[in-house]
Amino acid sequence: MQFKLINNSMLKEGISNLLMNNYKKSYSYFKKFVKLEISEQEFEEFKKREITNKEIAEILSRKNINSWGEVGRIKPIWNGNEKEIIKEIKEITDINVDTDKITCYIDPYQNGGYYGEDHITVGTYKNPEDILFVISHELFHVFYWRKLAELNLTKSVMGKEKLYEWELAEATVHLLTTDSRMRIFWPTIEIEAYFEIEETLNKIKNIWADYSFKEYLIKSCELLGS
Repeated sequence: MQFKLINNSMLKEGISNLLMNNYKKSYSYFKKFVKLEISEQEFEEFKKREITNKEIAEILSRKNINSWGEVGRIKPIWNGNEKEIIKEIKEITDINVDTDKITCYIDPYQNGGYYGEDHITVGTYKNPEDILFVISHELFHVFYWRKLAELNLTKSVMGKEKLYEWELAEATVHLLTTDSRMRIFWPTIEIEAYFEIEETLNKIKNIWADYSFKEYLIKSCELLGS
């Protein structure tokens, strides 16, 4: 997997999408996840429109972050564990995760992560367990959606999926990353499910436990999509 530093354009797009399309929480909550100096007035403004190139450059100038140092710190943490993590994912889901054509963009300005068709973006953390968890979480999303397409279980475009598809995707990743076989890579961190998916988790956790991963996907999609 290639590791690159996120560029200004990607950062601008990511924060704009976050605020305009997904953000319904408070400014104080937002500040827990975004490390940039964005005022509450700007927070409210940027929920209504995209951030401009000039604005993102000015925002970045407000805080000194060793961005390139973060790329060099995170890359060996992942590389030292990648083979074993992918092996366990294969054991649990029978999905072949191939990272050769995946790019991991490091975003030192935000916590959390997100994904695209052939790339993931992850924030920076001091604890190596958090790094391994977030990269694994986002990486699995990429191959999860490829598996759904292979099985003809979705016609949605990634990022514009139906609500139940988003909920199932997040619930599936939660079940995977809290599996005891995956927990050996991040044994001490607390993993909380998004409150939005708690109902979905309750509906599909027994299917996860009782069936193969392929059958789990088919049955879960039928149940939630009906």
